[in-house]
Amino acid sequence: MNILLHICCSNCSLYPVRILRSEKHNITGFWFNPNIHPYEEYSFRLDSLKRLAGELKFEVRYTDEYAPKEYLGMYNLPDTILFDVRSSGFNIPPFPERCRACYQLRLENTARQAQKGGFDAFSTTLLISPYQDFEQIVSAGKQLADKYNVEFHLRDYRPHFREAMTLAKELGLYRQRYCGCIFSKEERNKKKEVDSRKGKSL
Repeated sequence: MNILLHICCSNCSLYPVRILRSEKHNITGFWFNPNIHPYEEYSFRLDSLKRLAGELKFEVRYTDEYAPKEYLGMYNLPDTILFDVRSSGFNIPPFPERCRACYQLRLENTARQAQKGGFDAFSTTLLISPYQDFEQIVSAGKQLADKYNVEFHLRDYRPHFREAMTLAKELGLYRQRYCGCIFSKEERNKKKEVDSRKGKSL
């Protein structure tokens, strides 16, 4: 089966690519992640994937464009929020509600490209992370499979997540510390601040 595999990052691609190849599928990676912010983070993840693709010798089609406006547009938010998300005054849907639109955006672009490219199916490496909303991803994938008449190749890779992260460390791949969007980054920063205050109060 010829599968177009949406890749969120190099770490999460390790086991899906390995497993699908072992099953004799033909894999083409697809990079489309306008949610990732800031540009430096976007570049780190993109460069890490390019390195891995070269080492493992699999093709990746890149939508190599840092486009946060496309992501923010789903929430009707201006790009000025990128400069100061805390004082923006906008109500941002919390995790996991806001993730639904993000999954939809990335998977729809993947499904569309799979249809145009004549692929048998599409899938995503997001399916390996226990930190993602698996059910929402599956729901979006199945809906888009019907819309574009391309199979959504469903596999639960989550049992391999820890092994994948260990392997990523051994390979020296860039390992991110938050999901990718400006909101997940801000949530991580707030948590660090709270933890720091707790530590000082002990």
